Amino acid sequence: MTQQLPLRHELPVEETWQLELLFDSQETYEEALGKFKLQLTQFVETYNGKLAEEEVLLASLKDYGDLYQQLYHLSAYASLAYETDKLNETFEINMSQMEDLYEWQAKQLTFYKHQLVELDSAVLEAVSNSEAGAEYKAYLEDLLRKKETFLSQEVEEVLSGLDNSIFNQYRQYLTMKLQDMTFDNFEVEGKTYANSFNGFEGDYEVHPNSEVRKKAWASFHDGLRRFENSAAVNYINYVQTQKKMASLRGFDTTIDYLLFDQKVSNEAYNRQIDIIMSEFAPVMRRYARMLAQEHGVEKVSLADIKMSFSTAEAATISIADSREMIEEALSVLGEEYSDIVKTAFEERWIDYPMNQTKSTGGFCSTIYNGPSYILLNWTGLMSEVLVLAHELGHAGHFQLTNRNQNILTPEASLYFIEAPSTANEVIMCQYLLNQPISNEQKRILIGEFISRTYFHNMVTHLLEADFQRKVYLAIEKGDVLNASRLNAFFKETLQTFWGEDVEINDGAELTWMRQPHYFIGLYSYTYSAGLTIGTQIGQRIANREEAAIESWLEVLRAGGTLNPIELAAKAGVSMKDGEALRTAISFVDGLLDQMEALK
Repeated sequence: MTQQLPLRHELPVEETWQLELLFDSQETYEEALGKFKLQLTQFVETYNGKLAEEEVLLASLKDYGDLYQQLYHLSAYASLAYETDKLNETFEINMSQMEDLYEWQAKQLTFYKHQLVELDSAVLEAVSNSEAGAEYKAYLEDLLRKKETFLSQEVEEVLSGLDNSIFNQYRQYLTMKLQDMTFDNFEVEGKTYANSFNGFEGDYEVHPNSEVRKKAWASFHDGLRRFENSAAVNYINYVQTQKKMASLRGFDTTIDYLLFDQKVSNEAYNRQIDIIMSEFAPVMRRYARMLAQEHGVEKVSLADIKMSFSTAEAATISIADSREMIEEALSVLGEEYSDIVKTAFEERWIDYPMNQTKSTGGFCSTIYNGPSYILLNWTGLMSEVLVLAHELGHAGHFQLTNRNQNILTPEASLYFIEAPSTANEVIMCQYLLNQPISNEQKRILIGEFISRTYFHNMVTHLLEADFQRKVYLAIEKGDVLNASRLNAFFKETLQTFWGEDVEINDGAELTWMRQPHYFIGLYSYTYSAGLTIGTQIGQRIANREEAAIESWLEVLRAGGTLNPIELAAKAGVSMKDGEALRTAISFVDGLLDQMEALK
C-alpha cells in the first residue's frame, strides 16, 4: 500500500500555526484589506508634494510606517496560508490579490521616497537629529545611500506597476515545484513508497536503508529531469532580468547590484566562496571517508552523503520533548529571549507537520508587532531539534529588533541574517553534549551536528553559491545559457568540492532545481557567513560568558542600524578577513578528531 502525505485539513490543529493571531477570519482580513487601500489613498492625497516642512515630514514618516505595518500583517496572512496549502482556492485567490496589491501600493507610493531624498539635506538632518525623528535616522540614511540608484519618479512608477510581471519567476518556480512536479512511486522489499519533494528531502534522503535511498534518488531525479528545461528558462530569465535592472540602476555588474543592498564588498563575497571551496572541502572529504568507513562501504555517493553517521537506529523525539529541551538550552540567553521562545510554543507560531503542497524546508517569517511564524517539515528525528532551534534563532532576532527599532529601520543585512539562527544550533548542540550521555551517544550527536548544521549551511548552500556565481559571471560575458549549461556548472562545482572521495550520482547535476534561494538574490552564500559568526558566538554563549551574551543581545536589538561587518564586530567577531572562517573550519576538523577519539 502506498502512503501519501496527508491533506492540510487532515492534520491535528494543535501542530499547525495559528494565523488567527493576525486576523480571526477571512472576513476580518478582507475588511482590513479595504481599510488599507483607503488609508493609502488618503496618504497620497495628504503628502504628495507637501513634505518640505519638518512637522509634516515627521507626521508622514509615522503614517508611512503605520501603512507598512498593516501591509505586513495582510501579506503574512495571505502568503503563509498559501505556503502550507496550495490546493485551497481561497488561499490561492488571497495570494494572487496580494501580489496585485503589492504592485499597486508600490506604484502609488513611488513619490514618497523620491520626494524625501530630494528634500534639502538640512531638513532631513534636522529631523534625524530631533527627539521625535531620531527613530527614523537609520531609514533616512539608508534612503540617501540609495539615492544614486533611483530612476526618475515616472520610470519608477512604471517599473512598480510591472513588478509582478517582471519578477514573477519565483512564483512560477514554486508552482512548478509544488503543484506540477510529480515523482514515480518506487518499491523496496515489497513495500511501495510514494515520492515527493517533502518526502525525499525529509525522509528518503536520510533513510537508513541504502536501497530506499538509491531508488528514491532515481525516482526523484527522474521527476526533476522532466522539468529541467522549463526550470532553466525560468531561472535564466530571472538572472537576465536582474542584469538589466543592474544596468538600468547604474551598476557595473549584477553581483555589484545585489551586494549593494547587503552592504557587502565583492572581496568578502568571493572570499567566503573561495575559502570554503578550497579549505573546507578537504575537511568534508575527510567526513565522507569516515562516513564510508562507519557504514562499511568503499565510497559513499551523493545519494548516501546525508544519511546518519551512525549505523544505530536514528534517535527520535516528540514535539513536547523538543520544546522542553530547547527552552532549557536557550534559557542561557536570558529572560526576555526565553519569553519569546515560550510564546512561540504557547501561541502556536510553529507549523510542524508535512502535508501535500506545503513548501519544503523551513523558514521563519516575523511580522512587526506580531508573531514570528515558523514553517517546518517535522520528521520526528533528533536532528529536527537543531532545525527548530535554528528557526527560533530568527524569531528571537527579529522579535528583539522589532521591539527596539522603528518599523522603517532597515533589516540586518542578508550577510548577517543567518548568524542568530546558526548560533542557536551551536548552543543547542553544546547543551546536548554536556548532558550525561555515553561516548557513543556523543559521537552520534557530533555526527548529526556536522551533517545537519555544517553540511546544510556550509556545504549545501555554499555549493549553490558557487554555482550561482558561475551563472552570473556567464551572463555578464554574454554567454548563452540553457539547462545543459546549468547542469554542467553544478556538476563541475560538485566535482571540485568532493574530488575523488564521493561518487557523483547521475542526476546530481540537477540539484540547482531544488532550492528557491536563487530567487532571493545572493542569499545562498550568506548561510556560511552567518555560521562563521555563529560558530564563535554560539560557543561563547554555551560557555555562559556573560559579556558575550550581553553583547549578542545588543547586536540582535540593533537590526540594520549597523552594517553586517559592524554587527559581527560588535559581537566580537572580525569578518574583515578570512580568519574567522578558517577558525570555523578548524572547529569542524576538531569535531572530526573528537569523533575518532570517542570510537
